[in-house]
Amino acid sequence: MANIYEKVQERLDKFPQGFPKTKSGAEMDILKKLFTPEEAEIMLFLRPFLPEPVSMIAERAGRDENEVAEILYRMSKKGLIFRFKSPEQQFMYFLIPWVIGIWEFQLKNLNPENIKLYERYFEEGMVQERKRSKTPGGRIIPVEKEIQGMAEIQPYEKVSEIINSHTKFAVAECICRKEKRIMGEGCEKPLEACMAFGPMADYAIENGLGREISKEEARQILINAEKEGLVHFSSNHSGAKMFICNCCGCCCKALGFITKYNLPAAIAKANYYARVNEETCSACEVCVGRCQVKAIQIQPPFFRLWERKRIRNILLRRKCSITPPYPPECGRGEG
Repeated sequence: MANIYEKVQERLDKFPQGFPKTKSGAEMDILKKLFTPEEAEIMLFLRPFLPEPVSMIAERAGRDENEVAEILYRMSKKGLIFRFKSPEQQFMYFLIPWVIGIWEFQLKNLNPENIKLYERYFEEGMVQERKRSKTPGGRIIPVEKEIQGMAEIQPYEKVSEIINSHTKFAVAECICRKEKRIMGEGCEKPLEACMAFGPMADYAIENGLGREISKEEARQILINAEKEGLVHFSSNHSGAKMFICNCCGCCCKALGFITKYNLPAAIAKANYYARVNEETCSACEVCVGRCQVKAIQIQPPFFRLWERKRIRNILLRRKCSITPPYPPECGRGEG
């Protein structure tokens, strides 16, 4: 008979993102570090992405409502399940996947020991899961100013539309870059770069995972991310987006499927493609360095854009792919 942690693993593995078993048992080590046996048992009575009050979960579990309320709140503070308040100010809870979910919510609990464990599980479990899966786990959001000649841009692929559809915003540190820095690796790209919206922003603020920001600050973070050449990344569905990550190719787990594991199908590409304006391109190579997945190569006298790696619209125009404000290395100034 499966023990309680095996049951939790099986439940999490039912999410599209998966939480597969590994030969080393890394997933069991993770669950035992994060969940007490009591918490693991209660978790099995939650439903995925279907918010429910404590009373319904307690009734399903056959437990005292007050006891269950205490356990659920504690679990939500530990980043193991999701919590938000209904319009009636009642706590609602639901089950969340390992990614995007439990792992990201461990942002404030990182240390070299658990980072090594999470990385081992990523290599042994999640990478193998992505090789098997036919459904991309995330989607690249293109840069609107770079899309030309399109009759319509779908709202779920429009950064401004995502921002304007929300009223509550939070920004948090990028867990991918934070893990790398703790381990003495990584890059110098901005650490505070991942944004949450709506109920996820409330959760991040209340749990100390991020700080509240205004709509204008959210827009400025996106502008700064563009200056740094980061890639906007969110969930792969056409509904309301609850987050936008600004990813780099050297640290980001999602882009790593392309840069490290050659699994471009793991990410849903933006529905727009890059092209080179051969008349105005001067082969300055700024775009080559800025591309986070190394999709652009110069093979004189031509540019080569690797189709399988095209994840965002980089329109190479006006002698390069960069639009104002220009990075210092471009040498074009502000004119």
